[in-house]
Amino acid sequence: MDSLGYRKKDVAHSLHGFGFLVPRSAGLRVLGSVWNSSLFPGRAPDGQTLLTAFVGGVTDPAATKLKPEELTELVHREISPLLFINSEPVFSHVTTWPRALPQYNLGHGDRLVAVAKVCSRFPGLWLSGNYLRGPAIGSCVDQALAVAEEVRKRRS
Repeated sequence: MDSLGYRKKDVAHSLHGFGFLVPRSAGLRVLGSVWNSSLFPGRAPDGQTLLTAFVGGVTDPAATKLKPEELTELVHREISPLLFINSEPVFSHVTTWPRALPQYNLGHGDRLVAVAKVCSRFPGLWLSGNYLRGPAIGSCVDQALAVAEEVRKRRS
């Protein structure tokens, strides 16, 4: 993870929003970016903006071995064309978490099938959580809504 500070005048993108995610098919090492100073006032001095970019994960474990200056150069090189940044960062802080994003263990799908069989014997028992359909917030919300609908139907 690399937090980069830029002068606002050097970033042509409006940065109005949360940030962005990068699909693996794009061929970039950056996984995504959060626009800290857009989300949380006071995170950057007046006239500056703060972004945090994420690199690595299970598809690029070598990223954790990069020196901080190498990671900053990589992130700057990849996000600059996306956000229309025309200068070097005025600030950079690298934090490394080698095992930050959890991954399901081999055989997880088989365990879910076994859990579903057991649950089918207990009408009125519903499960929901990131271990079932994925850790993304959207997946968890969709799953929670589906479970709530099942409960509503059963209770009606």
